[in-house]
Amino acid sequence: MRQISYRRVEPVTVYAARIDAPGPGPDNVGPAIATVMPAFNEALIDAGRPLLEPGIFWYEPHDDSPELTVHVSFRAEDPPVPGDGYEVVTLPAVDTMAVLVHAGDMTGIGDSWGRLMEGVAADGYRIVGPCREVYLEAGDPEPGPDWVTELQAPVERG
Repeated sequence: MRQISYRRVEPVTVYAARIDAPGPGPDNVGPAIATVMPAFNEALIDAGRPLLEPGIFWYEPHDDSPELTVHVSFRAEDPPVPGDGYEVVTLPAVDTMAVLVHAGDMTGIGDSWGRLMEGVAADGYRIVGPCREVYLEAGDPEPGPDWVTELQAPVERG
């Protein structure tokens, strides 16, 4: 079983797009990502921006509903160049990020997120901000068995 690590994560500037999903979990988030990615990729390519890996996705729950805002992004070159169809966003540094590596396609990512959430609670932490997925190895457009995804949750002692 993969272990949870805790470490500082430095800020990163990205090109991003967003969409609302009806709720958390792969059944809700996957279709939202499939909807937003083609137009996002096209906007970056049309603007002459490179699709720099690793891609970073992050998720923000809505306070008043089960909906979740899903952000998809690629790292921005320095200096970043604004354009139509995407935003320039700087993800902040996080002093303590709980990290778990998920290997393989997205069919088991919900279980990996569950292990991360359970481990964070068992270790005496609580989540204090948007969680991220960092796609360390994701060469093909469709998720596959060779993908490696770092699941990240900003935490503090609870």
